Amino acid sequence: MKILMFNNEFPPLGGGTGTVNFELFKIFQNFYNLEVDLITSASGKKKETENFSENIKIFKLPVGKKEIHHASNIELLRYTVKASFAAFKMCKQKKYDLILVWSTVPAGFPAFLLNIFRNIPYIIRIGGPDIPGFEERYKFIYKIISPVIKVIWKKAKLIITKCKTEKEMIEEINPQLQIRTIHNGIDVLKFKPGIKTVCNNLKIICSARLIKRKGQYTLIDAISNLKKKSIFIDVDFVGEGDEKNAYIKYAKAKNVLEQTVFSGYVPHEKMPEKYQNADIFVLPSYNEGMSNALLEAMACGLPVVVTDVGGTEELIDESNGFIFKAGNSNALTDILQYISENKEKLPRLGQNSEKKAENFNWNTVANDYLKIFKDLKS
Repeated sequence: MKILMFNNEFPPLGGGTGTVNFELFKIFQNFYNLEVDLITSASGKKKETENFSENIKIFKLPVGKKEIHHASNIELLRYTVKASFAAFKMCKQKKYDLILVWSTVPAGFPAFLLNIFRNIPYIIRIGGPDIPGFEERYKFIYKIISPVIKVIWKKAKLIITKCKTEKEMIEEINPQLQIRTIHNGIDVLKFKPGIKTVCNNLKIICSARLIKRKGQYTLIDAISNLKKKSIFIDVDFVGEGDEKNAYIKYAKAKNVLEQTVFSGYVPHEKMPEKYQNADIFVLPSYNEGMSNALLEAMACGLPVVVTDVGGTEELIDESNGFIFKAGNSNALTDILQYISENKEKLPRLGQNSEKKAENFNWNTVANDYLKIFKDLKS
């Protein structure tokens, strides 16, 4: 079976979507009856071709990348145009059975064109910002592209979501779509608990893009509130984003800069050590699908504190963490104060996180995708 994939991000570029794509390739490479070509973005100024394995090839197109974890609107547009031309050229040389699109924007449009002019069916794996209204910073853009998104969805053979909440949001827009939920996975052999070092201050890790949607302002406010109560908590913000400088200035204004570390981009293979060195994981997002970082933290045996959004209810309960309302820094303050005053409860919470994470593995995820490929071909 020959599959063409579109994904504007692939490691080291991008975030969670690229990571999922990469992890599935590690399994797909063992299925020699499956041949995959991926069209993605290049980090440099030249077109690149890479053999991921004997049956998986990656075509990287220069789109003028400026940041490793963020794509500007013009970069997304360049990817759409260049990927479309590249795909039509590739289709002259190879007959594809199916297209897998890793996000409606910007990858959906090339697949839509190939469906119209080459009659190749496609499926879409939804990224959160694909859903109109999901990302606050795109509210004006949604007004322009929402009709296009809906048309691309309608022509798809299948829509894949990461969690029940995304599925419900899409069904509100178009209840006629064929939708299936496939959760993200986790490599429990790589992400596992480590030996804890004893520290006076509670150590938090917040691994997420530094953008407003991820809600890091809420966490900075909570740390500041606790400092006023003489409760000192250290936070490691892992990730890059266009809000980074603003977050640093805000932490300084809130007098907690000395309690925060902005680690920037950390290679994925070094993330287990980051989680293992923390006491808890906090993700204060205003909106989320199913966070890869959250699964990684759980697999590393961390208690988790997250907002009531996205796939939260499918991963978190009172046995392994705490849930608070997005943007409510007072609620987060109370939770962190309780944890700092009851540290003896952390080991049990962490053990339960680890057990829950074991239910999410990449082999199961890969088999779900492979079954979809087979069903759609038959």
